[in-house]
Amino acid sequence: MSNNSKASSHHNNAAVTRDRMQHFRQQVYHWVKQIPYGKVSSYGRIAKLAGFPRHARHVSKALGRAPADLQLPWFRVIGSDGRIAFNPDSPYYSDQLKKLKKEGVTFVKGKVLMGFFWSPHPVDDSKISAEEFFK
Repeated sequence: MSNNSKASSHHNNAAVTRDRMQHFRQQVYHWVKQIPYGKVSSYGRIAKLAGFPRHARHVSKALGRAPADLQLPWFRVIGSDGRIAFNPDSPYYSDQLKKLKKEGVTFVKGKVLMGFFWSPHPVDDSKISAEEFFK
């Protein structure tokens, strides 16, 4: 392979990676916008909904880089353990806590109660059969 074709191949791979990351970010933004007022979701759930399971940390990065004009309800995304992911001493933690409490989200011992977790698919995690689901 010539140096030119190696460079071209590398450029194409970089473009594919950029496109893939752009697609991922757009999916993350879409799903975060879907989280209803007074509900939360986890970074892992958003990654799964976006089509990239096991990429929860990338959800966090995508939200951190989101343009402010999107007005994403970023604060509705928390850790899968029900805790706010920021350090409790950070201003981001107190901002997120304040916003969630304003929406009526209840915390017990630093964790959001499970009833406040949102899922777009009511039977998402159940073991129900396809036949039973479509009855």
